[in-house]
Amino acid sequence: MTRSMLLLLVVLLSSCASFDKTNIRPGQRVDGLGFSFAVPTQNAWFAVEYGNGHRIKLSQLNDVDSYSILISLNRGPVKGMFPNAQAHLKAVQRHRRVWPQSIEFTRLRRDEWLDSQYGELCVRYSAYDEDWRGRNRKGPAMVELIGLSCEHPEISNVLIRIDITRRHEVDAPAVDLAVFADELFSSIEYESIE
Repeated sequence: MTRSMLLLLVVLLSSCASFDKTNIRPGQRVDGLGFSFAVPTQNAWFAVEYGNGHRIKLSQLNDVDSYSILISLNRGPVKGMFPNAQAHLKAVQRHRRVWPQSIEFTRLRRDEWLDSQYGELCVRYSAYDEDWRGRNRKGPAMVELIGLSCEHPEISNVLIRIDITRRHEVDAPAVDLAVFADELFSSIEYESIE
């Protein structure tokens, strides 16, 4: 009898530890490798990529727009972390590897700057451009991206990259993506995996 009770207890505890990856509610915490965060906006999210890896991608599809969150851990510079925030900013501007490769954010608006409110070596970036992929309508969709690249404070020589993106029709209502980005960025909590 005690074995069956122990098995039942293990099953109950494991069900409490998992969550529905197809219905991640606003404000719900999502755990990653060395970090966790709470999802912003008023609608539910679903996991596109989630597991034990260094990357989490969530999406949210709505009637007039769609959102995505991409958070990944990446190895820092080979010779050690950047000596200061300005060096990190120059590296981002020089390499621009933080931008999604499937969309070229070069034509309409693109900017990078230091943002020390989230950490000493943080670089914030934003972009706004056209996206012609998979269009059934005339003209492009518009894509807005706000991201943050920071040193992971608990894991040596690792950068964390956090992007939130909104894709919408040209005539869709205006949304201040920076509000959702700040909510996302401020919800990040770090832990060591070393």
